[in-house]
Amino acid sequence: MKMKLNYRFYSLLVLFLFSGRHSPAQAIRADYDYFMKEFQRLFNEKKSDEIYGQSSATYQSKISKEKFSLGMRKFVANVGIMQHFSFVDSTTGGYNYTIQFENSEQLFSVLLDNEKQVLRMNFKELPFLIEDKNFKVGSNNPLKDSIDLLVEKFVRPYIQKGATAGVTLAVIDGKRQRKYSYGTIDKTSKQLPDASKSIFEIGSVTKIFTLLVLAKEVVGGNMQLDDPISKYLPDSIPQLAWLDHPITVEQLSNHTAGFPRLPDNIFTTNAILADPYSHYKVDSLFHFLKKYKVSSETGIKFSYSNLGAGVLGVALERHNNKSFGQLVIDNICLPLGMKNTSLEDARLVQGYNEKGAPTSCWHLESLAGSGAIRSTLDDMIIFMRAQLGSKNKLQKAIHLTHQITFANDEQIMALGWRVKKAGSNTIFHHSGGTGGFRSFVAFDDKSKKAIIILSNAASDVTAVGFSIFENCL
Repeated sequence: MKMKLNYRFYSLLVLFLFSGRHSPAQAIRADYDYFMKEFQRLFNEKKSDEIYGQSSATYQSKISKEKFSLGMRKFVANVGIMQHFSFVDSTTGGYNYTIQFENSEQLFSVLLDNEKQVLRMNFKELPFLIEDKNFKVGSNNPLKDSIDLLVEKFVRPYIQKGATAGVTLAVIDGKRQRKYSYGTIDKTSKQLPDASKSIFEIGSVTKIFTLLVLAKEVVGGNMQLDDPISKYLPDSIPQLAWLDHPITVEQLSNHTAGFPRLPDNIFTTNAILADPYSHYKVDSLFHFLKKYKVSSETGIKFSYSNLGAGVLGVALERHNNKSFGQLVIDNICLPLGMKNTSLEDARLVQGYNEKGAPTSCWHLESLAGSGAIRSTLDDMIIFMRAQLGSKNKLQKAIHLTHQITFANDEQIMALGWRVKKAGSNTIFHHSGGTGGFRSFVAFDDKSKKAIIILSNAASDVTAVGFSIFENCL
């Protein structure tokens, strides 16, 4: 998923920036320094209402207290505690400070009026440079033929980046397959990722599993794609609908339900920066849904939503009276023989964030259906071979997940799978990401080719995956 508190952790974050022209404020440096000390205190105490109270009437006319508070909660969830600040310079546009947060360094610009109230303020994340590794990262690539050299060509620049750690990947061509490992499962060791033993978080690739569980229910006659999702939620939640048109299971499946990427109430004082979904239990999800108002027509616009996939996962749990993890094991892992795929932490390799620092694993609680699965390369090979038509007990359900359910000029969706046209080829694909992992899977069932990439770093592998896959077609 790209599971960022978007969640995932920005290159640029701008809050509350307005372009109205004001005469230079008469506040002086001492006033700004005092404001910054108060801002730090209130920010760390999560008192957004008091911060808003220090803004001018002009500022407040541009943004409501509710919208301001939501923006602050999202920002705090991403950057963490405000540790210290330093004055940079002053301009006609205000005073500039660098702020070191727990998880980010930001340039903060603020303009005060004659009453020492805020006219404008904004954040911009400062760029950070991580030098490439000064040694050649190890791998088991034999470099003997064109496929080996192709993999080396695209993986080598990735793995030499300073923030990356390890990569394991497989290239499948009909009955043949190649497996490669680069780097390490932990920066304190030199152990290559093991295809059968090293377990990675696969992030939003989980959604493909969620939709396969759903497809199995549909082909078994237990659910329908046009079922209202409210049918599988508590009666205490008002029907989720646009006018008289209920949000359907299919709309959640292809991201056309109009749901936000994440529920607003996930950004609370209980959020843990290192494990940002772990506090969001099912009661919190239901509380959000009780108050949620569908604001536009559904089924006509693609808008990627981790929330939607999470709701679908909860609906499947309620329908089957089983946890999401158990549904994945019973409906996919056992029938296909995937012995090392689950939601458990055991044998999970160390993950690393965008700056190359070790991270905690993520626990997605009520949003498990959007990105909670962990797996090995060998298990993912089994899964992708099933997509290519290997004989298995899930063939009908798998075939259903390959059917196009939405298409416009910008996006084509099957049942969970994203679809890309490449000449005469049709590529089904999905990427995933958590705080310390990235993943990519793609296949073309006509050419019987597929690729899987698992990385224990938060540097995206999608471009690497497409480059290898499209050059192998």
